[in-house]
Amino acid sequence: MKNELSLRLEHISRKNKKDKVVLFFGRETFSDNTKYLYLKALEEQRDYTCIWCSCEKTLINSLKEKNLPCHLIDADSFEETMRLFLSAAVAVFSVNPAQSLNESEELFACLHGARHIQLWHGVSVKHLLLMKHLSLADYNFRRPVAFASRADTVLSPSSCLDSFFNESFGCKRIIRAGYPRNEVILRGATKLESIGSELPKEMFQALQNNKRKKILFTPTWQRGATQLLTGSPEFLGKLALVCQKNNADLYLKAHPTLLQDKSSGKLSGNVYYINPTIDIYPYLNKFDALITDYSSIMFDFLLTQKPILRLDIQEGTHKSFEPDFGLVPDIAFAYLFTDKTLPAVLSQALIHDCKQDERQKMADALFETDPLQSASALVKFLQNEVNACVASSHDFYVEHY
Repeated sequence: MKNELSLRLEHISRKNKKDKVVLFFGRETFSDNTKYLYLKALEEQRDYTCIWCSCEKTLINSLKEKNLPCHLIDADSFEETMRLFLSAAVAVFSVNPAQSLNESEELFACLHGARHIQLWHGVSVKHLLLMKHLSLADYNFRRPVAFASRADTVLSPSSCLDSFFNESFGCKRIIRAGYPRNEVILRGATKLESIGSELPKEMFQALQNNKRKKILFTPTWQRGATQLLTGSPEFLGKLALVCQKNNADLYLKAHPTLLQDKSSGKLSGNVYYINPTIDIYPYLNKFDALITDYSSIMFDFLLTQKPILRLDIQEGTHKSFEPDFGLVPDIAFAYLFTDKTLPAVLSQALIHDCKQDERQKMADALFETDPLQSASALVKFLQNEVNACVASSHDFYVEHY
């Protein structure tokens, strides 16, 4: 019966006439590319309604307090949600739709008649989705692949990444624009853009302290248990000590899928823990350097023009399919470090930085459009998509014999 409902709703969605409505979906918190595009769309002139949709009641309540148009997806609103989804012209995602919809096959079926826009969440050195490095016989892998590959259009910030996004999503239509979340790296965040970015007072004040360096450490999410140096408590302790010797505070931010029940705060000495669910982008330009293994945030951090350190992972010592730096241009923009070389490498990056030109070349290669116009360009694109979808859903013709 459950499968029957999904099939029927999918059919109805494809036949149902559409309204000028764009639905925005994101993570469990207010963050990432859809957040910034949604807020820009509300700010600019447009001929369509914008609605943020989430399964998280706390998030929806916080948006309602700001008078932002939003919709809570829960059991009590199922009928209302179906009607909304069946009539929407466009659905915009920045993570896998399975995550945004709490894996609901029925609600996803209601969106099949809408145009699906996938902004994704950054440049990747991971093989994703249809690249099939995990088994499609596994339902828990097959389902999100099917959800994500439903996209009609996927954003690519550079011609050198087009093939990757085409192969990952199986999407024939690529749009060129920057990532909306990157705008706040180059300008101050607005009051509404600061929603979801709230930090404890002590941490916020520490970020304003120009007398101490600030180092951001962002280990990435990996499939299965981590095997890397960056995932060990011993490494964190060593890194904190190295930062202290360089008159620097260390800020640790894990991937949003990890450690979500921990609060931000000071751990000890010069180490701060940033809740993984917090949107860190309004603060990225406050950091003096970024340290990671292979998180996609390092590519966005290029726009700060600050040093980037990444773990030197030798081929064959980690996983057979990631990280794969062959997916991005071959430009030595980052300082490579090991457990032994970390102290010297961090000191060099902070005191005798010599990779400014390489970072600029990499930034130019990965982001071909003006980062400050990312959201505005996509607002116009959404208008075209809404108009086309609504027109086609209302159009019909008569044959005479």
